[in-house]
Amino acid sequence: MSSLANANFPAGYTYAFCRPRFFVSVKVHEVARNLLGKAQTRGTYGKLSLIDSSLATLHSKILKKEWNEAFTILSALTLFNEVEDDWPMLDDGKRVALTNKVYGASLVTVLRALKKEGRLDILNFPALETTLREAAGWGGLMKDISCNSDYDLVCKAVGARLFQKSEADIASEKARQDAWLASRSQEDQDEFHRMMREEAEDEEDEDEGDESEPWHSGGSEFDEDVKSKDFDLSRVWKEYKAYLDLIPGRR
Repeated sequence: MSSLANANFPAGYTYAFCRPRFFVSVKVHEVARNLLGKAQTRGTYGKLSLIDSSLATLHSKILKKEWNEAFTILSALTLFNEVEDDWPMLDDGKRVALTNKVYGASLVTVLRALKKEGRLDILNFPALETTLREAAGWGGLMKDISCNSDYDLVCKAVGARLFQKSEADIASEKARQDAWLASRSQEDQDEFHRMMREEAEDEEDEDEGDESEPWHSGGSEFDEDVKSKDFDLSRVWKEYKAYLDLIPGRR
């Protein structure tokens, strides 16, 4: 289990909070912001094309075993999905399902490569929990529309292993956020506090009548290394690319 309270950031690591719950590296924030900026002028198919391009870049990083760069792209894509969450509603269900499978297979491939190298932890990736938590949530939402891939279970399993938090861990996280917020302009602080109030209200609505559980609740150690054809990136990528090639003009 990683200790958040005593964790030191890698040399040169800088971070940001793009939303109250989204603690990320500045590099991830920049990549995500660039994607989101481009999405503002595009329709739903245009947004999916942005994801296609990002997945292609991600795939090239994976083939070269450039795991740090791959993790950055994955984290940015995960945040992009959280904000631009309408693309799964396209009328092309197969394309949506295949896109989700490539995302999931890429995610699992990178996580397992980092684990094999002994680097799947917050000492190497301080914002690891943000990516795991949001990817797990996204995977669950995709299952609700029959886009099935168990990468959410892998994320929960890793989360359950790494993020059993103590009171000191929680205090450390709050201090980190407070320090970052104090460095922002008054306008940014006011906007951040507004978002915090909104998130708190949303959480109250979701948790009403239920005991609050950590995001990785239900994560099993047996899921972290489970085998699945959906995690075979070579197979999934080939199927995904073959389908895209059939789309006239690639909207």
